[in-house]
Amino acid sequence: MRSRSKLNVSREAAQAVVAATFGGGCDLVGFGELTEGYFNAAYLLELDDGRRCVLKVAPPDDVPVLRYEREIMAAEAEALALAAARTAMPVPGVYAFDRTRRHLPSPYLVMAALPGEPLHRVRAELAPETQTAIDRALGTYLAQLNAIAGPGFGYLAAPAPAGAPWSAVFLGMLRDVLADGETAAVPLPVAPAELMARAALWAADLDQVREPRLVHWDLWDGNVFVERGTGRVTGIIDFERALWGDPLLEVQFRAFAPGDAFSEGYGARPLDAPGAYRRRVLYNLYLYLIMIIECTYRHYETDDQERWARERLGEELARLA
Repeated sequence: MRSRSKLNVSREAAQAVVAATFGGGCDLVGFGELTEGYFNAAYLLELDDGRRCVLKVAPPDDVPVLRYEREIMAAEAEALALAAARTAMPVPGVYAFDRTRRHLPSPYLVMAALPGEPLHRVRAELAPETQTAIDRALGTYLAQLNAIAGPGFGYLAAPAPAGAPWSAVFLGMLRDVLADGETAAVPLPVAPAELMARAALWAADLDQVREPRLVHWDLWDGNVFVERGTGRVTGIIDFERALWGDPLLEVQFRAFAPGDAFSEGYGARPLDAPGAYRRRVLYNLYLYLIMIIECTYRHYETDDQERWARERLGEELARLA
């Protein structure tokens, strides 16, 4: 997806990154942009020693981003390290995280390229039993990630002070994205002050969440790699939006009814917890507001995402009312 937030990187600049990461004797023999992402630029690097890597580059400093998106590349490096150390998730190894701007004008990550294909491309071609096995495995992996407890609520890129309740942190996140919308003059069907007042009525439900847990928050099929022949999950990517929060934030619970195979792998049903339905409505509102407002910031080629998210936002506002 073409986006204003993506930094163009030349082959010469990529070679400088390779030399800085692997030493001057390592050369770039293949180089090409990976275009499916929506925020960071990404490039496939093929090295003369046979390694394949992904170079992920943050937006230029002069490109406006949403408040929660500041410093999220550092958050991705941190979340990948946690997932690698404390779960069985197949995540890419990190070769370098550089925020010095010596080689590129923005922070960047160099990671191992994962084998397999994105699940959203091949799911429809897989046998039903293979899809079931994948969903069960994803449930297992996500349960392992969500079991990691953190020091305090909030995005890894900008954690709240230790001890701040989840209601205060989440409502602050909601307030921030509404402020992003006001800054960019994005029209919304409900005034921000009215929406915040309605959301605050459910603060007690948010405070049912007592312990911060690690949440991926973007684990849709496009961020899952699988081996087409076997259905084996070969990789999970894009941890940049990871946060310490309520596991119910995970996108698998967005539609209020995760599949049986996922639930079996996950081993619990968070939607059955007290206050879970109301919390999930608030989380959906937050997600759809981001999806709408970011379109103005990114200058996407089409309005498909915004139109889809506005329809979903209307459904959640009706639930909130």
